[in-house]
Amino acid sequence: MRLGHGTKGAFYGLIGLFALNDIIHDQPIVAGSEAVLADLERWPLGSGILGLLAFGLLGYVLWRSIQASIDPGQTEALNIRQVLQRCGYVVSGLTYLGLARSAAKLSLNLVVDFDDTIEGLASVLFEREVGPWMLLGAGFGVMAVGCLYIYGAASGGYINDFHRDLSRPIRRWVIVIGKVGITARGVGFVLIGAYLIKAAYLVDDKSAGGLGNVFDELDEEFLGEYWLGAIAFGFLAYAVYMIVAACYRQFPTLNPPAAAKND
Repeated sequence: MRLGHGTKGAFYGLIGLFALNDIIHDQPIVAGSEAVLADLERWPLGSGILGLLAFGLLGYVLWRSIQASIDPGQTEALNIRQVLQRCGYVVSGLTYLGLARSAAKLSLNLVVDFDDTIEGLASVLFEREVGPWMLLGAGFGVMAVGCLYIYGAASGGYINDFHRDLSRPIRRWVIVIGKVGITARGVGFVLIGAYLIKAAYLVDDKSAGGLGNVFDELDEEFLGEYWLGAIAFGFLAYAVYMIVAACYRQFPTLNPPAAAKND
């Protein structure tokens, strides 16, 4: 699980680095989960790096599976909020499982279809009369998730507990860096939701997509490169935070005396 946290952080760091590289060299932004995996395949020793990435992400999938099934750290009886939270853990786990699968296939020189799943889903929904309304609801839902991340970062509710081995000065800096990184993730979710709403309003599946689509769309907006740069730096901050968490996070145990904080 610690390896999974570190790998997830490193992956976000790569997304941020790729985006910054494109901004600095004034190139079209080609960043996002799929772009990172595709570019890693062309690196020297890329197959080995992709294999390690796939294995590491499986560690994070394991953590999400544990949270979804037994949710260690929760002492209250199961309620609606916890059910929704566990559903979120399932979605998160499946997302990273998909990334791990793609990385593993690329490491074995197998063909991977990088078609945007969200764009494809929007295209299917638009074939139905209520499709735009469903996509609109999904957009507001994703934006709500992003707002929760931003609030959790500001309030400290999404900051992990660390072992006492981590010195207080470093811990304070890690918390600040973590808040910046989690806020950047929240902004990413808000923008994904906003473009889903735009797609629903225009009935245009091309406007719907994941993080890679957000980067593409922002690149064409006024002052978009500044937004992209801020998000990219935020992802680098998140990478630092997650790598430190991989080493020093205090994972919750079953039935602790007090509820532990969520990632």
